[in-house]
Amino acid sequence: MPHPQTQLPQQKLQLQEACMRKEKSVGVLEQQLVEVEETVRQFRGAVGEQLGKMRLFLAALEGSLDREAERVRGEAGVALRRELGSLKSYLEQLRQMEKVLEEVADKPQTEFLMKYCLVTSRLQKILAESPPPARLDIQLPVISDDFKFQVWRKMFRALMPAMQELTFDPSTAHPSLVLSASGRRVECSEQKAPPAGEDPRQFDKAVAVVTHQLLSEGEHYWEVEVGDKPRWALGVIGAQAGRRGRLHAVPSQGLWLLGLREGKILEAHVEAKEPRALRTPERRPSRIGIYLSFADGVLSFYDASDADALELLFAFHERLPGPVYPFFDVCWHDKGKNAQPLLLVGPDSGGEA
Repeated sequence: MPHPQTQLPQQKLQLQEACMRKEKSVGVLEQQLVEVEETVRQFRGAVGEQLGKMRLFLAALEGSLDREAERVRGEAGVALRRELGSLKSYLEQLRQMEKVLEEVADKPQTEFLMKYCLVTSRLQKILAESPPPARLDIQLPVISDDFKFQVWRKMFRALMPAMQELTFDPSTAHPSLVLSASGRRVECSEQKAPPAGEDPRQFDKAVAVVTHQLLSEGEHYWEVEVGDKPRWALGVIGAQAGRRGRLHAVPSQGLWLLGLREGKILEAHVEAKEPRALRTPERRPSRIGIYLSFADGVLSFYDASDADALELLFAFHERLPGPVYPFFDVCWHDKGKNAQPLLLVGPDSGGEA
């Protein structure tokens, strides 16, 4: 049996190794505690921010509806008081005529006949001038399920991130595209375009352009005025996706797009041989809103034609593999049939290029 003194160094080494393992475990747990605290802090901050926006929106809406109710009450009150005054005046005339009739009734026959004719003529005139009953058209929102839905739609738009400031990058534009000086308007020229250069950033086949701004994290929202343009495609393109030659517009090739063709068919460019045709909306969208969240893995497209509400058209639910550029396929002018421009809506404008 080994002497205890000879075992002591080995035992000390085992003890040190055990301490190191536990110290490492303690460090991992402490780091996890820090991460939990940070996650909870961020969650509470996000909840507070979103609920704060909702409270502000609802408070503003309540104030607006209250002011509308006060306006209606004021106008109705003025009309009713005017009608009440007119009715009281008319009632006083009727009572006076009633007294006159009573006085005439006591007169001798000859005097009665003379005064009765005068009184009857005046009475007929008064009765003919009888004011019609007031008809008040009080128009206030009906607090119904539809009202609640409309409020939700408006609040949903109010919760969107602030409008992104975007401008087109001319160095990426197909040679047929003409950009405005502000960088917010682009259209396909009907003039013969020069051949594309050698810059790999430039589209040489797709009649497309991207923005100067590269998006890599956080939330983003921008809007594009498409008007009555019959053919277009919008979305994002991966920063590393190729731009030369014919583009294969599917997510695996770094393109996430929604488009319109033939002036009526909305289609999502999903991972398939052909784009997925979506339901035809009751009205063709004249403005498209695009929302991108890197954290949630969402790229959604909205009909933003209504200034107060958004209507979802389609959404991609997948985490993007890296940074992306907002992408705009203006499409060929089609001998003038598709010559309408695309307009980037600025945060400080209603769509002016």
